[in-house]
Amino acid sequence: MEKSEGTAKKLTKQATTKLFAALNRADEIGGEVRDYIQERVLADPRYVSARKRVAALFGKSYESKQEQTDRADQKAREVAAAAAVTPVKKVEHKGFGDPSIKAQIFGKKSCPWSGRAITLLERHKVDFDFVDLEEPEHEAKATGLSIETKQHTVPFIYLRGHFIGGFNALSEVERLGQLEVALMTKEERANAPAHLRSVEIVPRPNTDEVAPADQDASATE
Repeated sequence: MEKSEGTAKKLTKQATTKLFAALNRADEIGGEVRDYIQERVLADPRYVSARKRVAALFGKSYESKQEQTDRADQKAREVAAAAAVTPVKKVEHKGFGDPSIKAQIFGKKSCPWSGRAITLLERHKVDFDFVDLEEPEHEAKATGLSIETKQHTVPFIYLRGHFIGGFNALSEVERLGQLEVALMTKEERANAPAHLRSVEIVPRPNTDEVAPADQDASATE
C-alpha cells in the first residue's frame, strides 16, 4: 500500500514538472509569436498609413520604425560624406613678430649692427627682447626669419610685431620721428590724434645676398 502511494506521488511530481515545462515553453512561444506579429503589423504599409492619418487628425506626425531606421542611415551617410570633403585646416605659421612686445631684435652679439640697434632702443628707453642667433637653441630661426622677411642679414627687427628691417631701417624710423607711433599698440594708435594714425611704417629689409649663417661681425647693412 505504502509502495503504491509512493509511486503515485512520484508520477504526480513528474507530471507536474512536465506540465510547468510545457506551460513555460508555451509562454515563450507565445511571446515570440506576439513579437513577430507586432513587428509585422508595425511594418505593414496599411497599418503605417492608418497611423499617419490618425496622427494627422490630431496635428501630429507618425514615423514608422523602418522610416526611423532609414532616416538614421541617411544622416550617417551625410555625416560621412561631409567628413570626406571637409578640407584639413592648415596650421598657419604665426611668424616671429609678437604684438605684445614693443621691440624684438633677432641678431648676433658679435654683429656691430645688432649692437647699434640695441643702443638706439636703450637710448629711447624702449623695452625690447633680444634673441642671439648664434646661440645653439636659436640658430635654426635664422632661416625662418630670412624666408619670412626676405632679408638676408642680421639684425631682424620687429616693432609691435611688425617687421621693419635691420639697423638702417630702425635708424630711419627714428630719424622720421615715427618711433613713438611704431611702438604703439593697435588700441593706442586707434585713440591717437589723426596725424599719428595716418603715419605709415614702411618695412625696409636689407636684401643684400648674404645668408645670416655666413655673415660675420664685419658685415654691413
